[in-house]
Amino acid sequence: MRIAMMTNNYKPFVGGVPISIERLADSLRDLGHTVYVFAPDYKSPVDDDEYTFRFPTMKRKVAGVIPVPNLSYGYVKEIISTLDIDLIHVHHPVMIGNVATRLGQEFHIPVVFTYHTRYERYLHYLKPFGYLQNKANQGKLVEAAIIDFVQQQVIQRYLNHFLEKCDMVFAPTKSIQDYLEPFHIDTPISIAPTGLPSVNFERHAEATDLRKRYLQGKKYLFCTVSRLAKEKNLPFLLQGIAAVKEQLGDIFNLLILGDGPEKENLIALSRTLEIDENVFFVGEVPNQEITSYHQACDLFLFSSKSETQGIVLLEAMAAYLPVFAIRATGVSDVVNGENGVLSSDSIEDWVQNVISVLQTPSVLMKMKNSARNTALLYDEKNIAEQILERYRYLEKSYEAERWLMLHLNGARRPLFVKEC
Repeated sequence: MRIAMMTNNYKPFVGGVPISIERLADSLRDLGHTVYVFAPDYKSPVDDDEYTFRFPTMKRKVAGVIPVPNLSYGYVKEIISTLDIDLIHVHHPVMIGNVATRLGQEFHIPVVFTYHTRYERYLHYLKPFGYLQNKANQGKLVEAAIIDFVQQQVIQRYLNHFLEKCDMVFAPTKSIQDYLEPFHIDTPISIAPTGLPSVNFERHAEATDLRKRYLQGKKYLFCTVSRLAKEKNLPFLLQGIAAVKEQLGDIFNLLILGDGPEKENLIALSRTLEIDENVFFVGEVPNQEITSYHQACDLFLFSSKSETQGIVLLEAMAAYLPVFAIRATGVSDVVNGENGVLSSDSIEDWVQNVISVLQTPSVLMKMKNSARNTALLYDEKNIAEQILERYRYLEKSYEAERWLMLHLNGARRPLFVKEC
């Protein structure tokens, strides 16, 4: 097959969506298929291959990092018209998402969409809503009502409209599939998680040096991988770590891998909590090197409540790291009590779970092995083959529809295309 992946963010931007796209594209190519990636131009040097096309963008960026396309439809259309594409797989419902569905209709190509993000959790990146969200967090009822209306009515109605224009939706987890069910769309929803490449399961010699560098004579080394942004709930993590230190003493250090707009605020908070000597803000780490950091550690700590799958959780589990997280959509699909522990949205609950396992070495060892076994279920090539099966179903449906259009004088989209 010849597949066009379309996205609003891609490397060099570091995040779960670019990682997911790159892994799926590489796995499909390994299976003998051609995959093109249409991604924004970040106006910085990038080592792209011949299968990557950068559409033009404006100087202005959403949240300071996500480029806004500049007349991208004509640019993408001109290229698509020369590639003989069989299927479009789009990864965002706005901007490039509208380009993808319009091209699908014009060229009569099936369009699939992966629901990577709980979009209602990201309103604060838009200036007016960021202000309203802060007021709502302070208990202001009017502002809270406005935010709720936008989340429940405006965003959901837009997503309903967009999803109906797609031929299939991929949900990274069962909980996201369940989350989408009340949308009452006719488009079929299939589960398709992001897979793990073999590098996540290989032993990395660098882990020994990293552990020695950051452990600094302590008993335990913890880590987390996250964009340093409000929706990731990292103050919860720092407050929890401070409470663990208060109860167990100065016996651990924490590595925070990632960067983002909240970095300085989080550094300041760590000083206020008097854990700044225990917390290392490592910054962005190339994805291929993160496994070395995982293998240097004893636990993976997580506080986000806005995940759809939580790729970083599975990457950590591949390195035998149990996950201690908050019970939330996406996270609950992979953390099951044997490979880690889910807590309520309570620092006291989260802290007691961490302490309990640290004080029971036999339980910790069982969790490490269970974490690894969970990760092994997410081999990226197996997942690519499952996705490819759905692609082929749509391709055959469209071939049959084209035959009907030819013989029935232009009939458009019979209902069986939507029935999976």
